Amino acid sequence: MTPSPAVSGSGGVAVSPAVPGPGGVAAHPVGEAVHAVGDCHARPGTVGLRADEVLDAVAGLVDKSVLCREPGPGGVRYRMLDTLRQYGLERLRRTAGQEGAARRRQRDRMLRRVEDCERGWFGPGQPETVARLRADRDNLRAALDFSLSTPGEERAGLRLAGTLWFYWHACGAPREGLYWLDRALAASPEPTRERARGLWVAGLLAAITQDFPRGHRQATEALALARALGDTAEAAHAEYVIGVIRLFGDDLPGALTHFETTVARGPVPGQHLSLVGLDQVELACALGFLGEADRAVEICEQALRLCERHGEQWVRSYVLRILALAHTVRRDWPRAERHAREALRLKHAVHDIIGMALTLDLLASIAGERGAHRHAALLMGGADRVWADIDTGRWGAHTLNSVRRDSEERACRALGRDGFERAHRCGGGLGLAELVGQALQEPARPRPGDSPAPHDDTTVRLTRRETEVALLVAEGLANQQIADRLVIARRTAEGHVERILSKLGFSNRSQIAAWVTAQR
Repeated sequence: MTPSPAVSGSGGVAVSPAVPGPGGVAAHPVGEAVHAVGDCHARPGTVGLRADEVLDAVAGLVDKSVLCREPGPGGVRYRMLDTLRQYGLERLRRTAGQEGAARRRQRDRMLRRVEDCERGWFGPGQPETVARLRADRDNLRAALDFSLSTPGEERAGLRLAGTLWFYWHACGAPREGLYWLDRALAASPEPTRERARGLWVAGLLAAITQDFPRGHRQATEALALARALGDTAEAAHAEYVIGVIRLFGDDLPGALTHFETTVARGPVPGQHLSLVGLDQVELACALGFLGEADRAVEICEQALRLCERHGEQWVRSYVLRILALAHTVRRDWPRAERHAREALRLKHAVHDIIGMALTLDLLASIAGERGAHRHAALLMGGADRVWADIDTGRWGAHTLNSVRRDSEERACRALGRDGFERAHRCGGGLGLAELVGQALQEPARPRPGDSPAPHDDTTVRLTRRETEVALLVAEGLANQQIADRLVIARRTAEGHVERILSKLGFSNRSQIAAWVTAQR
């Protein structure tokens, strides 16, 4: 039974090629076609399915083991073996134009979903939104790759990559986001709103992943373009990035002036409320670093009221972290620890790697001040492990590195160097869920999709053949194309990709591509 392109529409991707996961299995939310097939219409030359036939068709495919049914976030999901996907794709290609039409429908559907997620991001249900987007990673990659490799579709690809800013930033995927945005910006150089957004998002992600000069350059370019277009919302977003780079670039007076100005101005039409809240967070952070605890607490309380009105958690986690920072200035260690632990709990719920790294550093400092030196050393080991996947130098920020250095010196004085190293190694060997459990001093409760702490990829050594395969993956080649290029069997190519993923501690091909780019 060959699935019809008419089923794809906005509801399913039964024939829309998805990027296969590491195990050679492509994930598809085909079941959603049952609910959304109403807007699908047969096209000339295709055999269409009526809405009342879709459920029976999907059930038949499951019965024949063409589709594998499994529970997932947002409802039932279906998976298809890569070999069956390739067969369906070959059948689809027999009719001119059908592959492009199916891929375009799949891309448009993913764009609508992401835009809905962004609109609802500053509100309740953030962990559920993150779970659905993580489950749809391969579908998102397929949509992005189609858009950025097909003439005339580049602007839609840039729009999709830019709209995902909250996912790249908040959910532990800055390097993958930067990979797609680099491609999208290169493919769509026209002065559009999508480019203005893409530039500030790329600037933010570049700064997060160690490159402050590039981040500042792209955010400044975004600001100039947004102003030229008369887009006050994107200009305000770009200003946030410029300010946060000043803050963690140790220009505390400049950052303070910057965020005092943006907070006093208030939100502009179209500005995302998450970034309105983060303006307040960064103002309070600058005040905390400068020792002005009372003003920092006052700003945090304003931001908390904003979050509470909307049932928001991610920005709230940053507000709580800054409240903890302010209470360390006051030397109120119990209250600081309570706020920091709640911040970490919320950050773990959405997989905010950067926020967790920052909060673990703060909790380690608080533990040391309270005399829990072994616990502090363990948290430092875990924090260093998390930072290894972001920037081991903590962006070179004096405000961050001085706290880390003071925490280590205090622990070493109490435990001795050997005792510190033992506890530090223990923390560095914990998985993320275990580490968070230790920091919260409660049993670990793994999130779906949690994995052991990422490898520090500077120590990874690939074989010559694995290096060749990694380079081809970075070029966007599928396993069969890699096999053809290297004159090896497809299964051999798949095995090389599997070993590369295992060595690097990655879960998808885009992470390999981002890693290859970083090594250059």
